[in-house]
Amino acid sequence: MGKPIAWNLLSCPALKLVTSTFIVNLMNINQKLLILFTFFFFFSSNLALAGPNEDLRAAYKRKDYRTVFRIASEFAKKGDPAGQYILGELYMQGQGVKKNAWTAGQWYKKAADKQHPIAMYAIGSMYATGVGAKKNPKLAFQMYTKAAAKGIPDAYRGLGIMYENGHGTKKNMGAAIHWYEKAAQKGMTDVQIMLSERFLNGAGVQRNFGKAFLYAKKAEKSGNPGVNYLLGLMYANGMGTKKNPYHAFRNMKIAADKKVVSAYYSLGAMYIKGLGVKKNPYHAFQWFKKAAQKNIPLAQHNLGLMYLEGKGTKKNPYHAFQWLSKSARKGLPASMFLLGDLYVDGIGVKKNHGQALAWYRKAAAKGVPLAIYSVGAMYANGYGVKRDLRQARIWFQKAANKKVPAARKALQRLNAAHK
Repeated sequence: MGKPIAWNLLSCPALKLVTSTFIVNLMNINQKLLILFTFFFFFSSNLALAGPNEDLRAAYKRKDYRTVFRIASEFAKKGDPAGQYILGELYMQGQGVKKNAWTAGQWYKKAADKQHPIAMYAIGSMYATGVGAKKNPKLAFQMYTKAAAKGIPDAYRGLGIMYENGHGTKKNMGAAIHWYEKAAQKGMTDVQIMLSERFLNGAGVQRNFGKAFLYAKKAEKSGNPGVNYLLGLMYANGMGTKKNPYHAFRNMKIAADKKVVSAYYSLGAMYIKGLGVKKNPYHAFQWFKKAAQKNIPLAQHNLGLMYLEGKGTKKNPYHAFQWLSKSARKGLPASMFLLGDLYVDGIGVKKNHGQALAWYRKAAAKGVPLAIYSVGAMYANGYGVKRDLRQARIWFQKAANKKVPAARKALQRLNAAHK
């Protein structure tokens, strides 16, 4: 056909965000009780008496929940809010006593009525989730607001969730981000990670690479490999910080070794580009293969190309076709175009001009210039369709408008033939 073919790897100089694995699923958060078993508030009231306090602390440390239950019960019966909260927590978790969410709610309520901060948050979570109480978003919002006024970080996050989703209050993304940021400042790692990726992608907020990097660095010590993935991307692209290939590769390798799927593709791209590490097609192939097996289209595309070229592995046209088919069916324009080429030339698959034209059309609809030219070439040659020079001219003109040199030459030949 005389059409141009480009077997170029799709790893761009700037690594791409492949998935959104580490955006916190806010709806899932809203479905869980986010109650932290913390003793900071337990020991701020009458329960802080030296003897019982030490006994309770020691019992909790050795996971002797029956003793914790006994000590907490003594104080709860005397009306102590901290003891009442502890009982609620023990009933909620089924520690030292049979699990009973309804009874937990009763003890939380007693403590909350006496202004125990975490109990207020716990009651809000029960109203938010319907666990131990009838679901009531408005009451959940009210209790979260009270707990937030007492400085409870989980309540900050809870208010962020409710404002974002319009649960119990009018939807307000600005207010949601305000509360999320307060929670992040209090060291809530999951919120820090979520905000980092939000600001990196501009998801629900104005894109701000500085803040994205700031929150990722705050969460770095958490040991969550998702943070390493985000830092790897930002160091590689100079987002919110100076480009640093060494730190980019180091963080991405940590994330990939800890099975962060998004990092598999990016690490493969780093080995191909020699970004922060010596170029190594073999290692690139291995990481692309891991990512491709996890259904990442870009990795499937690159794996197909490496099989086609014998780069980092032995040439295998059949495997090349199989992987490019997968990425093409997932809507990757470059794969659609190359699949058309493979069908035209019979590489890794039996020649089939009809299928070739179908894939060229799909890629052309996605704006791939060479695919637009190839549709014109199919019409000009009568491959997979009845020969139609008028249609060929239309497609060649579209390709020429996208500055495809071969299209201009094709138009010149068509014009010369009609003189």
